[in-house]
Amino acid sequence: MDPRYNWPPQARQGYPNGHNVPSSQPNGYAPNGYSMPYGTQPSPMQPGFPPSQQGQAHPRVIIPPRPGQQSPPQTAPQPRYMQPQVSTPQRNPNAMPQPQNQQMRQNQGHGYGDVQRPVQRAGGGAVVDRRGQQQPAQTPAKPAHRSQSFQENTPRSQQRPVDTPIQNQNQYRAPLQPQGTPTHVRTPTAQSRGPSVTQTSSQVRSHPQVVIKTKPSTQLQTPTRPQHAPARPLPADLMVLILSAADEYIAAARSLGSTAALTLKPADLDQYYKLMATAMGCMETVLKKYNQTPRDEAILRLRYASLLVEETDNTQDIEETLAKGITLCNRSKLTDLKYAMLHLQARYQFKSNHRAALKMLDQPISEAETFKQIVWVYAFRFLKVSLALQVPGRPESSSAFHQLHAIAAHAEPKGDKAIYVTCCALEAMIHLRSSAPDRLEQAQRAIASARSLQLELSVKQLGSINILIDYIDVACSIQQGQPSQEKLAALQSKVDQNVKPDNGAFSVLIERSSAPNLTFSTGGVFRKADDGRDELVFAWLPRSDFGMLAYYLSGLVVVTKEKGTKYLQEGHALTQAALRHSSTFAISVPKSLGQRNWIKVLDWHIKCTLGVAACYHEDKATAQLAVSMLQERASEHPFKGLESYARALSYLSGMVDQANGSLDSALATYSGSEFGLPGAESGTNFNTDIALLAAMNRMLIIRDPSHSQHYLAQILFAQLQPLCLNHPNQYIDCAFRIIQAITQEESIKGHKTLIHTTTNRAQRLGNAQFVSMCLNYMASKFFANQVGDQPIKCARAARNVSSQGPVLWRAVAWGACIDTFQRNGLLEDAHNCQIAFDAIRDKLPPALRGEAPDADGDIDLM
Repeated sequence: MDPRYNWPPQARQGYPNGHNVPSSQPNGYAPNGYSMPYGTQPSPMQPGFPPSQQGQAHPRVIIPPRPGQQSPPQTAPQPRYMQPQVSTPQRNPNAMPQPQNQQMRQNQGHGYGDVQRPVQRAGGGAVVDRRGQQQPAQTPAKPAHRSQSFQENTPRSQQRPVDTPIQNQNQYRAPLQPQGTPTHVRTPTAQSRGPSVTQTSSQVRSHPQVVIKTKPSTQLQTPTRPQHAPARPLPADLMVLILSAADEYIAAARSLGSTAALTLKPADLDQYYKLMATAMGCMETVLKKYNQTPRDEAILRLRYASLLVEETDNTQDIEETLAKGITLCNRSKLTDLKYAMLHLQARYQFKSNHRAALKMLDQPISEAETFKQIVWVYAFRFLKVSLALQVPGRPESSSAFHQLHAIAAHAEPKGDKAIYVTCCALEAMIHLRSSAPDRLEQAQRAIASARSLQLELSVKQLGSINILIDYIDVACSIQQGQPSQEKLAALQSKVDQNVKPDNGAFSVLIERSSAPNLTFSTGGVFRKADDGRDELVFAWLPRSDFGMLAYYLSGLVVVTKEKGTKYLQEGHALTQAALRHSSTFAISVPKSLGQRNWIKVLDWHIKCTLGVAACYHEDKATAQLAVSMLQERASEHPFKGLESYARALSYLSGMVDQANGSLDSALATYSGSEFGLPGAESGTNFNTDIALLAAMNRMLIIRDPSHSQHYLAQILFAQLQPLCLNHPNQYIDCAFRIIQAITQEESIKGHKTLIHTTTNRAQRLGNAQFVSMCLNYMASKFFANQVGDQPIKCARAARNVSSQGPVLWRAVAWGACIDTFQRNGLLEDAHNCQIAFDAIRDKLPPALRGEAPDADGDIDLM
């Protein structure tokens, strides 16, 4: 019996049917030819990793060893060095004790420890050795406690059975099999450590064994490297996520902008500014911590600077951001972004220094013209026009005209028809608001130039410039005193068309676009049309505001009629509704506040016009209500401290007092310093026209010789004459001629000629009140005590004209008819006139009814 080959023969029973039995070595040497200098005791029973048995189709019969059988000692061959395998059985304090005569095997060669060949656990729980020997499985028990360092770091030798072919030991490696509950789990760090502790005892110690707890149904693969928890993957591009978050914050803030501007609640404003500050913080983080391409960085700086300019007053941050952006664009030759930043810089500079901003635009305009970059010439010159018109006090009209003429000089030869029409429309608007004597004529000439090319362009190519021309045309007709129903109908037709922008931004087509790199990224200054051509972006009225303005102008055109009052009331209802509700589109808080201020101004003008119309129709309650409402708003923003609103309110208050017969109060109002008349060379504007009307009403009150201020009548007349004669507004011219006819001492012939000329002017204007005044004055002045057909014709003409006019002039006409008909024997006609007069007598002011002193000294109409 050779103890080296596991005799007795029952050890070979592990190979069913005699298959795969290793060949014996009768020469006493190890199978691989190496000597075995050290005797080796049989290794303790340890579970291992048996080679996988491929193609095994039937279960093997395992014959357990006899209880008392023990293998004799044998000499083990020197192992071939390979990667150590970790065996992880459960420790059992009741396991079989180790033999005491076992000697520790010393590390040989390169210092690798012995390698334990894996074994396979049988189906019944026993452990099967490669030699076919089956040993009973040990019952799991509570392991004895050892330190973690001893369990994890103590090396152990692993042996390779002599009967296993070397070339097949890696081929038949099997995965770990589930074991009992471990005491400690070995971490990946501990697994990666190599054997570093040397056994000093002569007695072989049991090696520390790590048990990995797994579910019985799970089959694990043998790990070949330490397993670590997978690291959490970082986003592919964190900068893109930050900028996307900034876009979402901006969108969320602007969706709240209109509501915050409406309520002005601290909570809403805080929420808005928190969102906007977070968005700007994201942009600032990207600018400081991330490297970008020059173009991307310049685009981000432009947008960041735009938000700073619009939302904050951080002067230092704005100037620093713009300076860095312009420097970057110059270094990287980003012409479009450089011009866009200069465009933004001029708009920002205008907030603090108007002259400096206008002067600063000269340099980019010169540069763009030098390099034939005409699209930017248009942009900068239009910007200069816009800023010049916003200068408070005296607008820079001459500078604006110069810029528009320069734009037209470029646009006309290049065929940019839309740009040329825009220049003409803006020129007409500037003439309309100027104080030049020929301003209305110049405005009409500019409108004619715009209309000559307007039909050649589509609505999409011109945007809101189409309807702007109609607004200006109707406004010119109103200021001329010749309101046109045809022009009003054309305006109303275009307003009804649903082609207006929601947020007020529209674009004008540029026919011949320049190089794409000039308008690729401009921060909203340009946009691309569907066919790729450039469009210059403007901002004017949102869609909802067009209807309000149209109702206001319509009411002015027919203000003396009931239809005009209805137009004004509808416009007032729209403005009030707009002030009570938020906008339907996303907008920032500053822009929303500016839009609401504009609606407040329009509502103020509509209400003031309603008060004037109420005075004309002698609706005293409505007129007084309008005065009260405007007085409440006069102390609010944006009206507080502005002279034009205070002057208009004072004039309306004087009109109401005069209509109610409170002539002393009205005279005190008209004599105020705000109605001081300018010099004859000053020209005309809205403030001058209001002062002229107040002075003429003052003349009507003090014209009686018995009045205490009658001595001022000739002084006022001398001041009014150069300002009113040949006035652009024919209403003012005709009103002054009526005053001239009734106040100046002229010969009978000259007096008749003057009043006759004035009557014809009033008839051409279609102003029934002026005609009624002239005819009633003629009847009282020239036919008061006469008998004949001419006095009767004049009295009847005055009655017919005044029948649809104000109550005051109807009463005057009925009174003149009563006196004339009685004198000429027409008693029945006189009786009918007396009945009509009694019907309207109660509507007259108390002074005219004889219930209060007659302040103007005229003859009562009783």
